[in-house]
Amino acid sequence: MSRTDETAGSRSERHERSRRSAAAKASLSERLIAGVPARIMRPRLVFLACLAALVLFGLLMVYSASAVEALAEEGSSTYYLFRQVLFAVAGTAAAAFLAHFPAWSLAWYRERGAKLLLALAVALLLLVIVAGAASGGARRWIALGFFTLQPSEFAKPVIILAAADALSQFYERRSLDGWGLLGALVVGVGVPLALILVEPDTGTTLIIAATVVAMALLAGMPYKYLLIAVGVAVLLLVLLVLAEPYRLTRFIVARDPWADPYGTGYQATLAIMAFASGGLTGRGIGGSTMKYSYLPEAHNDYILAIIGEELGFIGMLVFLAVFMLMIYAVFKIARQGAGLYEKLVAAGCGTILGAQFFVNVLGIVGFTPMTGKTLPFISYGGSSMIASFILVGLILRVSRESAAASPYRARRERFAVMGEEELDEESAVSSHLGRSTAGAPRRRGDAASSGFNVYDGGAATRGAGDRPAPSPRPRRTPPAGGWERVDLNADPADRLRERRSGRGSDAGSASRRGRGSRHDR
Repeated sequence: MSRTDETAGSRSERHERSRRSAAAKASLSERLIAGVPARIMRPRLVFLACLAALVLFGLLMVYSASAVEALAEEGSSTYYLFRQVLFAVAGTAAAAFLAHFPAWSLAWYRERGAKLLLALAVALLLLVIVAGAASGGARRWIALGFFTLQPSEFAKPVIILAAADALSQFYERRSLDGWGLLGALVVGVGVPLALILVEPDTGTTLIIAATVVAMALLAGMPYKYLLIAVGVAVLLLVLLVLAEPYRLTRFIVARDPWADPYGTGYQATLAIMAFASGGLTGRGIGGSTMKYSYLPEAHNDYILAIIGEELGFIGMLVFLAVFMLMIYAVFKIARQGAGLYEKLVAAGCGTILGAQFFVNVLGIVGFTPMTGKTLPFISYGGSSMIASFILVGLILRVSRESAAASPYRARRERFAVMGEEELDEESAVSSHLGRSTAGAPRRRGDAASSGFNVYDGGAATRGAGDRPAPSPRPRRTPPAGGWERVDLNADPADRLRERRSGRGSDAGSASRRGRGSRHDR
């Protein structure tokens, strides 16, 4: 056997192995789980499993961190736990409603729902600025008696929907130009962020702004525009820090919390001491000492310090791994989205959950200034819990619709279907959507033919008998070596690959000559 034949044989074997491997992977990914393809269902199940673990763990840690304070102030050690359970149940119901309610599909959000929700969010933000409950120099809450509503938390999913719609219109549907995109982002993102900043709530503003920048990056926006946006945001942040002394104090505390351990750095130093006392394996669930009225907001903003003290370094790593796995599953769900809008909605929800998580973590360990943002699904708080579950509902909606949707289906839905009753002389030449540009149908052959309809670009009134008889097609004679045989059983990729000069092309020709020609067979 010559070297050329050996090369052709080894290449054929490699193609066969790759074909079998691709077929096996396709079979595995399309295997059904509960009636849904595995490539869709696997990330959904991973996401739900991690979410359930985090919510249950958060309830446990809220009880552990708040039991002492609740007993002293409310007369019951389970006061905060009971309320947090109610918030979790309400959030679960909201997520299930958003994920399964038939009328509220992603198409509805894109066409109508996002605008209605944006108007409602802006109205609530204006209301909280005018008549909201003040605390710590800020107006962020609306007191409802049994529940304190924080509109900035519920503005997060609304802004994500608005940004996803604007970016998809510009980059996928091409229904907006550059100025139209800028105007849509100003209305859907800039106006709510400005109102949140007026409250003031700098932490939420930064988290939402970072999420929108990440969504624009995923949509394909050029880096130069993103760098300009980031530069403007950094300049605005510097001005805000210089305008308010308390913001500058937070930066100073993050740089050196031990400079004033009994004043501005009190919470930061106690959080560091809690992590240090936890060591490698922790004191055990319920064994924290900082929750005994030492660390303020132990069950809220600083609950991570209690987790570090009771579970130690190993427990913290496991906790971080579960949360990161949940975010990874969200991006896998986003990747399966039918269109850019769906992908950006899921990716935006995952990004904002991850951004808020790391803003809290980095603030507690002292790498960044503390912003007062809660730990999603872990910290005590009704608005944060329900708003986080609304994001979950949008993610699950993207996953559910991905199982039945595809970009090709969306294109087919935009096709114009024309019935035979619409085929008249006026539709022979069309100038608008919904009309045929192929002309009127006529019979092939005489009136006694089978009735196969074709669309002819000529005059619609010409009958079948007016056509000239077709001239006979000349019959081609085979070449001296016979017609080249096409092997339809080979790898389809080979038939799409261009011929190249050299040994590979010669090997392919030799292989075909070895199989013979049509006349030889």
